[in-house]
Amino acid sequence: MIGYIVAAYAIGQMILRIPLGIAVDKWGTKPFAIITMLCSALGSLGLALASDPIQLFFARSVTGIAGAGWVAISLLFASQFENKLMHYASSFMMGINGIAITISTLISGRLADYFGDTTPFIGSLIVSILGMIVFFVSKENRKKTDKKNQNLFNILSSGILIRISIIAIGFHFVTFGVNFGFLPIIIENLGGSKTNIGDITTLSQLAGICGMSLSALFMNKIGIRKTIILGSTSMIISLIFTSYVENLSLIAFLQFISGFGRGILYTVTITLILVSFEQSSRGLAMGAYQAYYAIGMFLGPALSGLIVNSYGINAIFWLSALITLIALIIGTYKPYKTELQGGKNR
Repeated sequence: MIGYIVAAYAIGQMILRIPLGIAVDKWGTKPFAIITMLCSALGSLGLALASDPIQLFFARSVTGIAGAGWVAISLLFASQFENKLMHYASSFMMGINGIAITISTLISGRLADYFGDTTPFIGSLIVSILGMIVFFVSKENRKKTDKKNQNLFNILSSGILIRISIIAIGFHFVTFGVNFGFLPIIIENLGGSKTNIGDITTLSQLAGICGMSLSALFMNKIGIRKTIILGSTSMIISLIFTSYVENLSLIAFLQFISGFGRGILYTVTITLILVSFEQSSRGLAMGAYQAYYAIGMFLGPALSGLIVNSYGINAIFWLSALITLIALIIGTYKPYKTELQGGKNR
C-alpha cells in the first residue's frame, strides 16, 4: 500500500503533463499555475484529514496533479526572461526549488515531532494558498509567436526532446529508487539513526542546490555536453562506491557528490527544453519532458524492490549506475545547438 501511495504521485504526472503542456500553449500559463496551487492545497488538506490508506492514496494523487502543474509554473517563470538568458533563469529557478525542498524537509520533521503528524500538511496548505495569491497578482509575459498549428507527433518524437528526457529519466530513476528508496535502509543497516538519514538527505539536497547554482557557469565555461558528463559522472561514481562503503561519513560524502551531479542535470535538462523549442510549442515540449521523466520516478521505486529481492540491495546501485551511464551516452552522442548568452552552444 505504501508503494501504491508513493506511485500515485508519479502516475498523475505521467498522464496529465502532456495534455497540460498543450493547454498551456493554447491558453497561457497563469491560469494553470493558479489551478496547480489549488490542487496542492486540496491535496494537502486531504492528507491532513485522511484516516486510512485509501484516503491517503487519493489525496496523494491530487498532489500528483499539482506536481504536473510544474509545467505551467516553470514556463510562467521562464516567460520573464529573454531566450539568451534562459540558462541563468533555469539555474535560479531550480536553486530556489532546491532550497525550498531542503527547508521544508527540515521544518516538516520538527513540526511533526512537536505538533503532530498532520502539522506539515497544514503548513503545506497554507503555503499553497499563499502561492495562489502570488499567481493571481503575477504578470505573464506572452511573446508574439507564430500561430501555425504544431505537429503533435513531431514534437513528442523530437530527437532532442527524447535525448534530454532520457537523461532526466536516468537521474529520476536514481532519485526515487535509491535516494528515496533503499539508501535509508543502507544507512540503518550500518547502525544509522533517523537523524542520520535526515542529515545525509539534507546534505545531498544542499549539494543539489550548489549544482543548480553553478550549472549556468559550467554551461558557459565548458559547454553543455561536458556539463552533462560532469553531472552524470558524479552520480555514477557515488552509486558505485556507495555499494561498497560501510562508513556513514563516507556515505554522506558520496551523497554530496551525487546530489551535486543531480543538481547540475536538473538544471541543464530544463534549460535545454526552454531554449530548444519555440514559445508556441514550449508548453507541449515541457509537458512531454516532464511526463517522460515521470517514468523514471515510477520505475525507480517499482523496479528497485524486485531487484533487491532477487539480487541483494547492492544490485540496485549498480543497476542505477548502468542506467545513468546509458542515459549519458544517449544524451551526449552529438552536440546541442542552442543559443546561450556568452556561453558555449555545444
